[in-house]
Amino acid sequence: MKRNVYATYDVFPSSKGAATHIKEMILESSRHCDQLQLFCLRGNSGLPAIQEEENIHTKRYFSEEKLNYLQKASLFSEQLYLDIQNYKESIQIGHFRDVWSGMGLTSEPSIKTIFEVNALTSIELPYRYPNLTPSFLEKLRNLETKCLEKANAIITPSEVTKTYLVNNFNIEDNKIRVIPNGTHIPENFQRPEDAPNEYIIYFGAIQHWQGVDTLLKAMPYLEDFENLKLIICLSVKNKAFKPFKKLIEKLGLEDKIILKSRLKKQELYNYVHYAKASIAPLKACDRNIIQGCCPLKILETMACKTPVIASKLPVVTELVSDNEALLFEPDREQDLARCIRFTLDNPEKSKEFSKNAFIKVQRDFLWSIQSEKLEKVYQELIQQNE
Repeated sequence: MKRNVYATYDVFPSSKGAATHIKEMILESSRHCDQLQLFCLRGNSGLPAIQEEENIHTKRYFSEEKLNYLQKASLFSEQLYLDIQNYKESIQIGHFRDVWSGMGLTSEPSIKTIFEVNALTSIELPYRYPNLTPSFLEKLRNLETKCLEKANAIITPSEVTKTYLVNNFNIEDNKIRVIPNGTHIPENFQRPEDAPNEYIIYFGAIQHWQGVDTLLKAMPYLEDFENLKLIICLSVKNKAFKPFKKLIEKLGLEDKIILKSRLKKQELYNYVHYAKASIAPLKACDRNIIQGCCPLKILETMACKTPVIASKLPVVTELVSDNEALLFEPDREQDLARCIRFTLDNPEKSKEFSKNAFIKVQRDFLWSIQSEKLEKVYQELIQQNE
């Protein structure tokens, strides 16, 4: 039996954008083996620890144990290593998203490995734990270096991220393939019954680098649009939005904000499609500028035929130009408000933007297009094993 492994220190499935990406990667990997072994986090007891679906065998580690991040990550690495020992002779490709998944896979020379670098733990973790010591971050960076050097191939969704890896980890350019995020085109839309007559939308996660505070601060500059609402569709629980409540009260926006959380894809797309604009207010921080990313919310908005308003950053202009979106200076709420106002005042021009964006997403950013690129990486590695 020929096996592949896909390993990620993430909960899967979930409502987060990362889960959308993981799903597409898993589906492609499963086409190149008799059995795909998926190793991930369980998150909670609502997900089965072991699951079989077609040729995908899923094993989820942990549910709600009282472990800190490092304890859980270390145990994840150890358990993953032990589990692959049972089948290592039959594993063709080990595809992983982080160092905790990669250490065990890259230690087995018979397994060809793909390091999928969407984000680097050494850059992202300090946003979550700001008191991490320089010595710990250096150790983390050393682990990343080992995984990057040992991996047979590296894929990343952004040219910005590729440049960062080449310049900071001494990785050869031809070892890295850029495979952007993608999207599916929704078949139809139905206006939600509770949707306001006039609204803009933000959807996704709400970490600091997403710039939700910039969007909230832009709203008072639009107070003359008396009926305008802002719908925020969270990929996490409502309680995660609590830190923004004080800012909303300070700005007097209590009657302007409508909060939704963990919507199913089609329901989310319905809200996006009928919005006047979808906002991606990414901040100008290391995570977005130096490390890079590929904002899924922008591509999904384009697929929903909705005008995009986004921060003018290199990771954004990789996806859209001034012909497909309205771009504003990052962290500048007044400039963001200007773009929103332009969209509301110029519906015909906004339709032109969204039409151009839809044509572009069909041409360049469907998941089927990205799967073809990943297929080539898999085929090359499988041929090296033969």
